[in-house]
Parts: sequence; structure tokens; C-alpha cells
Amino acid sequence: MAAKNKKKNKYIVPIVIAVLVVLILFIAVVVMKKENVPEEQKLAEIEQKYQEQVEQDTKKYLSTSNELERMQFYCADFFKLINSKKYEEAYQLLNEDYQENYFPTLANFKKYFEEYFPSKVGLSYTNIERLGEIYVLNVGVKDALNGSGGHSFSMYVVIKENALNDYELSFSRNSAVDEEAGEEE
Repeated sequence: MAAKNKKKNKYIVPIVIAVLVVLILFIAVVVMKKENVPEEQKLAEIEQKYQEQVEQDTKKYLSTSNELERMQFYCADFFKLINSKKYEEAYQLLNEDYQENYFPTLANFKKYFEEYFPSKVGLSYTNIERLGEIYVLNVGVKDALNGSGGHSFSMYVVIKENALNDYELSFSRNSAVDEEAGEEE
């Protein structure tokens, strides 16, 4: 009888090991399938969550800000896109009629900023007026990299707030051109 139990024990250990190996392989396959999401998709999901959080934080900030702070935020947001060379995003913020009249193509818009604006724009706000549903900001534009030695000028920025963090913008586009032309004379 002891010999019979030894034969059973002799087979139990390999069977248990085989079952454990199959179980481990099964778990590994399930985990690998879950983690087999392409890297680009993972990054896209992270970026989307980040953008959603930024949007929530921005709306929270804007909801507690006064008119002046909101308009300065919108203006700075627009020029942050310009500084980052995100011309297409900035172009989308332009008032539709203004865009049609002065910058009918994205290429026109990009060329304008590359030709007449400093590579890194610094802003200062000297005045704001509300005219009905639009706000007019008098903005000082400075060359953030070259300081007083760089191209500086004043311009008007007109902003219409449609809702929190939803705005359209236009600006006195000749300010940069006129003052730069005056510097060369």
C-alpha cells in the first residue's frame, strides 16, 4: 500500500506544476492583452485627460475672475499660442468677419506674425473698456527676448466673450506694421 501512495505522489507534483504553469500562462495572456494597447493610444488618452483637467481648472479660475482678469487671460492665451507657434489654434480664435477681411488664409496669418511680431511676445495692459458685449484692451507688445532693444508697439485687442473660455478676438493689425516701418525711417 505504501508503494501505491508513492506512485500517486509521484504523479501529483508534476500535475500540480503543470496546472500552475497553465494557470500562469493564462493570466499572462490576459494581462498582455490588456496591456497590449498601442503606446500612441495610451499617450492620447493621457493627453485627453490632461486637456480635460486644464479646461476644468481654467473654467474654475475664470468663473471667479472679474471682467478685466478674464479679458487679460484671453489676450494672454491668444499670444501664448502665437509664442508657441500654434498658429492654427490662434487662427481659430479670430472673429469670423475679421478673419475673412484681414487673414483669409492661415498662411496669411502666420506670415503676418512671423514678419511683424517679436519671436517671443511680452504683454502689458494699459487700459480696458467695455463697449456693449465687446471689450477693447490697449495692449503693449514687447520683445520678451531682447527687452527694450527689440520691436515694441501698442495695439488694440478686441475680445467678445461668448461664454467662459469661449471667446473671439481681433486686433489692430497695422500697429505692428506702422511702428516697425517708422523705426526704419
